[in-house]
Amino acid sequence: MKFFVVSEVAEMLRISESLVYSLIESGKLRCHRFGNGRGKITISLDDLELYLSSCRSCEKKKRESPAPVRLKHLDLS
Repeated sequence: MKFFVVSEVAEMLRISESLVYSLIESGKLRCHRFGNGRGKITISLDDLELYLSSCRSCEKKKRESPAPVRLKHLDLS
């Protein structure tokens, strides 16, 4: 199993290391900690691919236009 450190993941995704830490903290990106105490944070290739697949949006989301607002105080006739 291949593991990456936070800086490698940030470089691969072209995002900041702090964003990687935020994704880990929020639970969106799973990680492993090796060592004593807080340990060294590593992300497995499987967990990285799982996160990336959760971010994929292949379909364009249709924007629903809001219902027209009827202004009762204006007479447009």
